[in-house]
This record gives sequence, C-alpha cells and structure tokens, in this order.
Amino acid sequence: MKFSHALILASSLAFFACGGDDDSPTGANAGYDCTVSDGVKVAYPTVSEQFKIGQTIDVVFGTTVDDGYRFVFKKNAGDSGVDLFDDSVDLTGPADGKTCLTVKVKLDAEKGVEPTLTGIIRVIPYNKQNQGNNSELFVVKE
Repeated sequence: MKFSHALILASSLAFFACGGDDDSPTGANAGYDCTVSDGVKVAYPTVSEQFKIGQTIDVVFGTTVDDGYRFVFKKNAGDSGVDLFDDSVDLTGPADGKTCLTVKVKLDAEKGVEPTLTGIIRVIPYNKQNQGNNSELFVVKE
C-alpha cells in the first residue's frame, strides 16, 4: 500500500472496543452483543436505522477471524455490493469472538452507494469470505 493511501486509510478509520461512545457520528453506543463463536457478527447498523448518502457511520462487529477485512455496501440482500474501501482493512483489536470492534465507513456515492430502504453492510474476512456476515437492513436517503 502506498504511503498516501495508508495515511488516508489510517485517518479515516478508527477501531476501538465498544464503550459509551456518545459522540459517534451515528449515535452508536455501548451495549452491543458482538459475541460470535465462528466468523463475523455485525452488531451495528441495526434494523431500520436511517442514514444519508455521504454520511460516515460506525460499523460495529465481533469476529474470530484474525484477517484483513472488506466492508461492502449492498442495496439489498440480492445485490453483489460495492467495496467501501480500496484496500482491505486490518484489525487493530482482538479477534476473540467477544470484543466489539468499530470501523468508520463513509456511505460514499462515488463508491456506488445509492438510496435504498434495504441497505446492508457486509463485513467480510479477506481470506475467509464464507465467514462474512451482514448487518441488519437499514435505510439510506439522499
């Protein structure tokens, strides 16, 4: 990865264990169940959340896979989706199946994010794609 890409990626991402982040761009806060025994569990966004194109949101998840990750926006369950980052995102927290990790993603129209009533974020381990998981359905407005 080139230095400029690494700097941009590092400045646009934040990983941390869940715990009372009331200043989150999406209002995500403590209390998520990120427990998973094998693979990935996406705890946020939750059902019926509403966001706007261009908004940065927290994706909260737990994992047992120590790998790089893809974050894919899907318009609906049948959509193949679009990657929200140009490169895989590395974990900076434990893949212990109980810690909540957070990645900030931008719902960027330039990446292909479109308004929908059935949006999904899929979190996919780069080398173990069959262990990825979807968020619940959420709304994306213009």
